[in-house]
Amino acid sequence: MPVSERLPGPLARLVARRWFPHVTCFVAALVLRVAWVLWVDRDGFVLNDAMMYNANAVAINEGLGFRPPQGGPSAQWPPAYSTILAGIYWVFGIEPLWGEIFNAIVGALTVVLLMLLIERVVDRRAAIVGGVMLAVLPGPILWTDVLVTETLYTAMFVLLFLVLAHASPTWPWLVAIGAVIGLGALVRGEALTWGLLPIVLFWRELPRLELARRIAGIAAVVIVILMPWTIRNAIVMDAFVPVATNASATLWSGHHAGATGGQTYPPEEYYLQFDQEPPLRELQSGSALRRDAIEYMVTHPVHELQLVPLKLIHLNRGDSYALDWVNDAPGAAPISPINAERIGVIADVGYYGLLTLFLLGAVVLGRPFWRTRMGRVFAASFLTALFLYGFLYYGNYRYRLPYEPLMVLVAAAFLTQLWRWRRTSERTDPA
Repeated sequence: MPVSERLPGPLARLVARRWFPHVTCFVAALVLRVAWVLWVDRDGFVLNDAMMYNANAVAINEGLGFRPPQGGPSAQWPPAYSTILAGIYWVFGIEPLWGEIFNAIVGALTVVLLMLLIERVVDRRAAIVGGVMLAVLPGPILWTDVLVTETLYTAMFVLLFLVLAHASPTWPWLVAIGAVIGLGALVRGEALTWGLLPIVLFWRELPRLELARRIAGIAAVVIVILMPWTIRNAIVMDAFVPVATNASATLWSGHHAGATGGQTYPPEEYYLQFDQEPPLRELQSGSALRRDAIEYMVTHPVHELQLVPLKLIHLNRGDSYALDWVNDAPGAAPISPINAERIGVIADVGYYGLLTLFLLGAVVLGRPFWRTRMGRVFAASFLTALFLYGFLYYGNYRYRLPYEPLMVLVAAAFLTQLWRWRRTSERTDPA
């Protein structure tokens, strides 16, 4: 029975309108995110990723190109987010608030993208449930106030699944898939692992040789999109850097004698062995960190296994940890300790409630869900995340944010399935 048939007349007519739930969830999500951004009044930046993205955006507006505060050319971070910030600053003025407003808009659009995805793979009722859940989920709201890639990367991730859910193995669709993967990689390098997903999607639909041709076509589109940035790096950095150099530090953080499963940094004296002029320090340290991490992985297999559960624990820390970034300011913390504690409790309840529903849904929905065309793609994505952040790199609650909409999808499918079972039970109850 459609949702609208069990609601009062005027409300039923509204819900039945094609875009009413989507617009309502978008507006609710946008209001919550903008209100959060306007409430948090941060006085400048400390040395973190947000400072780097902001500094790059300012440097681009000054005609200096990608240039972090320490100076010199750099490819430490992928270029897309800094470039977008630079465009926003060029239009509205160099004020980080406008970048945060951009995050709020992107976060609200992600809610609509998720609803369209759920409609495609589950049904409209689940899409409404999922849209409401993501609109009010605290974690994604908290991250909108921080100038990092999480919000944009999450939107690109959900967009990819929406494209995959509609895609057929025709060249226009393959170009679209490659375009989303390539643009996603310019936001965060891990998006290159998204290339696994169309393989899973089309594995049962195409002969192996034809599948290889189609995947090669997707890869060609990705390469074309990355090529201008790679060429820029070859010219400016005098090195082959397809996306960014920060992956080396991320790899080292997960594989060294002092690794904890979470984020760690080399001691400052580690960098004294390299040329200090940019970009030599960045390139030389990146190569050394990568080499040291791989050597440690090979020579310390027992410790590597011990780190896996620790990484997964760090990956699943509560969304309250986003407040560490929100309150990371050179002056007084913008959120008072008592408010941070209250908001943190709500955020953790929100995430662990979602995690519980996701795990229950993953089991209860079972094979009928996971063996569908898109179910296999969702499973491959979650398994890739476990490999990336449970073994290859390190566990970080930031890295989990893009997967929360997919968790919402499973949770919404589970809740609506429970509702259907309840309705069926009521109709068959002899009483």
